[in-house]
Amino acid sequence: MIELLSRAGAAFTAKNVDEDDRAYDELIARGFRTVPVTLIGDRAITGFDPIALTRALAELAGRR
Repeated sequence: MIELLSRAGAAFTAKNVDEDDRAYDELIARGFRTVPVTLIGDRAITGFDPIALTRALAELAGRR
C-alpha cells in the first residue's frame, strides 16, 4: 500500500493502530473494524485493492 502510494507520488500519512491509540480510536469512530483503510478524498478503501486505490487517486487528481 505504502509503495503504491509512493510510486503514485501521493502525499500520505501512515498510522499504525497497533502502536497508536489515537489512530485506533479514529478508525473505530469512522466505523471501521479492520485494517488497512485508506482515505483518499472523501472515499474510504478497505483492504489492499490496487485498482480502487489507483482509481481514487486519479479521480482526486482530476478534481484539482
